[in-house]
Amino acid sequence: MKAYLGRMHVYFREMMPIPRHLVLAALTYLGIAAFARYVHQEATPLASLPTLVGIWSVFSLFLMLRLMDEIKDTDIDRALFPERPLPSGRVRLSDIRISLVAAIGLFLLANLFAGWAFWSALIVLGYALLMFRLFFIPDLLRKSLLLALVTHTPVIPLMLLHGFAIFAAEQDRSLADLAWSYVLPYTAMIWSLQVSWEVSRKIRAQDQETRYVTYSKLLGPVGATLLAAGVQAIPVGVCLFLSARLSLSWTYAAICAAGYALVLWANGRFLRRPGAATSNLRPFAEAYSVIILCAQIVAFGGRVPWL
Repeated sequence: MKAYLGRMHVYFREMMPIPRHLVLAALTYLGIAAFARYVHQEATPLASLPTLVGIWSVFSLFLMLRLMDEIKDTDIDRALFPERPLPSGRVRLSDIRISLVAAIGLFLLANLFAGWAFWSALIVLGYALLMFRLFFIPDLLRKSLLLALVTHTPVIPLMLLHGFAIFAAEQDRSLADLAWSYVLPYTAMIWSLQVSWEVSRKIRAQDQETRYVTYSKLLGPVGATLLAAGVQAIPVGVCLFLSARLSLSWTYAAICAAGYALVLWANGRFLRRPGAATSNLRPFAEAYSVIILCAQIVAFGGRVPWL
C-alpha cells in the first residue's frame, strides 16, 4: 500500500495536481449552487452536506476522466510521451486501474447523500464509462479528433446538470421546477470553457507539429485559433445575457469581458507571430476559465447566505 501511494503521489504531482483540481471543483459547484439559489430565490445556506457532495462529484469526475484517459492513451503515451509517469514505469497500469475503481466507488458513495440526484449521478457515470469504451468505435474516434471532441465533451454539461439536480434535490424540487431558461445558458457557458481549453491545448506552430494529432494540424494554426476564440466568446455572450435579464452589477460583465480580452490577446499574439514562444495557449485558456468561474462567485455568491 505504501508503495502504491508513493507511485500515485508521483502521478498526481505531474499529471493532475490535487489542490488545483479541488479548487476548480469548488469554484465550479459553488457557482452552480449560488446561481441556482439566486435564480430560484432560495435562502438556504451554501454551507451544507449537498454542497460538499456537489464539490466532490465534480472533483471525482475530473479524476475519473483523467485516469480513464491514462488507460486509453497508454500506447500513444509510450510512443510520444515516454517521460510521463506511466510509460516511464514510475507508475504501474494496475495503480491507475485501482485508483479508477476507487474514484468510481467514492463518487457513488458520496451521491448516496444527494437524494434523488443519485440517479443523475448514474447517468453521468454511465456516459463516462461509454467514453472509456470509446463508444465501442475506438478506431474511428482515434482517427478523428473532431469526432472525439463532439462525443466526449458532453460529459461536462451532464456533470453540470447533475450539479443542478443536487441543488433541486436539496431544495425538495423536481427537475421540472428548475428555471431552464437560465439553467441551460449557464450550463452552456461553463461547458464552453472546457471545450475552449481542450482546443487551445492542442494548438501548435507548424514547426512544432509531431505525430501527435492537434487541432492546428487538422484545421491549420489560423483555423484552430479562430475556433478556440469563437468558443471562448460564448461565456461573454451568456454573461451579458444574464447580466441584462437578472439586472446584475456591471462588474459581472466587466470581469467576463476582461477574461475574454486576455485570451484574445494571447490568440492574436500567436497569429501574428506563430512559434514556440507564442503557441502555448493552454495557460491563457485556464486563466480564462478561472476568471469566468470566479465571476459567478462574485455575482451570485454575495447575494445568497453562506452559513
